Amino acid sequence: MIRRCERHNQKMARAVWSGTISFGLVSVPVRLYPATRRQDIRFHEIDRSSGQRIRHQKVVEAAPAAPPPTPTLPRKGGGGFVPELPLPATPQPVAAADVVKGFEVAKDRYVTVAREELEQLAPERSRTIDVEQFVDASAVDPIYYETSYYAVPDRDYERAYGLLVDALRETKRIAICWFVLRRKRYLAALRPHGRLMVLALMFHADEILPAAELEPAKPRDLRKNEREMAALLINTLSGPFEPERYPDAYRQRVKTLIEGRAASARPATAAVTTGSGVNDLMTALRASVEQARRASKGRARPAARRKRKTA
Repeated sequence: MIRRCERHNQKMARAVWSGTISFGLVSVPVRLYPATRRQDIRFHEIDRSSGQRIRHQKVVEAAPAAPPPTPTLPRKGGGGFVPELPLPATPQPVAAADVVKGFEVAKDRYVTVAREELEQLAPERSRTIDVEQFVDASAVDPIYYETSYYAVPDRDYERAYGLLVDALRETKRIAICWFVLRRKRYLAALRPHGRLMVLALMFHADEILPAAELEPAKPRDLRKNEREMAALLINTLSGPFEPERYPDAYRQRVKTLIEGRAASARPATAAVTTGSGVNDLMTALRASVEQARRASKGRARPAARRKRKTA
């Protein structure tokens, strides 16, 4: 069952972006396809008693039992601080249109930014991967790489594309470039991968956390024979990288557990009123009493009419 779903997802893969690689006066039309996909098994939250799926709401938090001094929060709109209204006694749902972005500048103090303001700051839409420069592949630490995409050429441009792949491989260079995806401008690297090129999104320099304070002191008393023995151990355990040798054993065990229970999966029952407090129970009881009263009145009226006709 799980394997069928995985094959279906692979067939449904589609390009997430299309445009051109531009370097100098050369332009090569390409399409970007995801190069990686996490295979983590994702679960939904289910109510144990009814089998119904649990959904989450966006709500305004309820007032605490012993409220502290009222903080100041901005109301809907952009920027500035205004006194907030008193918190409600119970959590209140919030419509999507009433949700704005807020950045916490101090405890319980937020600067808000409207979606329209963020749209104005977003980069212009672009269909070009602009190559900024070519650098030695060995000069870029892998820590800078984030998400990867296969850059697939249009059929009419396979020759120009192949020329760029071969040139990058022969010169041992990668192309550092910029491109816009979903209204965000990314720093990226184009590098050869077989007969394709991979576009890898990159972290910016200020997003790499410093490691100087974490580095241990260099040991000064290591003997020559200790170094030789360590090198011998590494050489003994060395070999070609074969990623299929390192499967996710935990995920496979979870798959086996789910597939073993698939035949006993139960359908969700009809939605019922549930709650953990007295107020929830009282609400359900009152609604039931009112429903019963209306039903009994409806039955009483026809009976009264029949009596009048008999008289």
